[in-house]
Amino acid sequence: MTFAFYFVNLLKIMVNKNLSTKYFILQALRKSSTPVSGESIAQECGLSRTAVWKAVQALVSSGYGIESLANGYVLQKDLTDSICPWEFGAKENLFCYYGTTDSTMVQARKVVQEIQSGEKLKIVIADKQTKGVGQKGRSWKTTKGSLAFTLVTKSDLPILYSRRTVMACQIALVNVLRKNSGRNFFVRWPNDVWSEEGKVCGVLDELYSSGGICSWQNLGVGINVSSRPSIKNTDSVFKKAEPGIRRKIIGDFITEFELVKKEIASDTENIALHWNSLCMDRKKEFYAKDCGIKMKFIGIDSYGSAIVEKDSVCRAIPFGTFSFEKN
Repeated sequence: MTFAFYFVNLLKIMVNKNLSTKYFILQALRKSSTPVSGESIAQECGLSRTAVWKAVQALVSSGYGIESLANGYVLQKDLTDSICPWEFGAKENLFCYYGTTDSTMVQARKVVQEIQSGEKLKIVIADKQTKGVGQKGRSWKTTKGSLAFTLVTKSDLPILYSRRTVMACQIALVNVLRKNSGRNFFVRWPNDVWSEEGKVCGVLDELYSSGGICSWQNLGVGINVSSRPSIKNTDSVFKKAEPGIRRKIIGDFITEFELVKKEIASDTENIALHWNSLCMDRKKEFYAKDCGIKMKFIGIDSYGSAIVEKDSVCRAIPFGTFSFEKN
């Protein structure tokens, strides 16, 4: 196949104005077995050769092994696990990327303050976190090859319904991880995703509200993609790294989350029914860590509270009241 063939197909995609020069250059180089001239790229993109050269240099500075030959550019070494914004095509403008940061949750707080009018979603993502956080201020171990990101999402929900957004996030994660790995994953109350072997993912949320209504809700997500921390009852989605899988997971998750999120706006039990259908703990007995009482976990209600049974009496336990001792 000729280079012209690849350009014709790529230009069909480029009708979308959100595609960047870096994205287009990478796609062209990845698909061509021969050098691609800067002049050809410039002509087809409607750019100057200087603009193309600058984009190539920026990619090289980011770690892509692009070599400049007499007859064009060649991709000698690709970054198959890159999660840089331009790797996400038309979704690039949603991403705020950090090679290393203390915590994506910390950076997401800044994004909320600076977000533009009309924007409803941003993803703060990092290759490495130095001070990742979990529930109740506990540290979150971000192992090599993991995914660490925070979803900054427009809410407009009553605070009473805010747990539904976490439920939607858990459901979307389970669906995406099952699809990409072929393995079974399950939701666990209040904010985890587990395989049959252990925890693979956690979700941490922060609210920005006024007058009882959430304006923004930040969802911090940590996924053990191909490695896990040396902590009891943990697992990874894959046993070894797969090229491009982190990029695939986050891209699929954004799409899936937006679909599931539609269930949370109306005052129905749909989101709870969906969550309960993916839960591995229903009808099981657990010890409540904070009070040392054994209870049977029935499921959750539409507000995200745990429904527990003790001495044949059921009651709703709001998130934050206690946590279960999980095996």
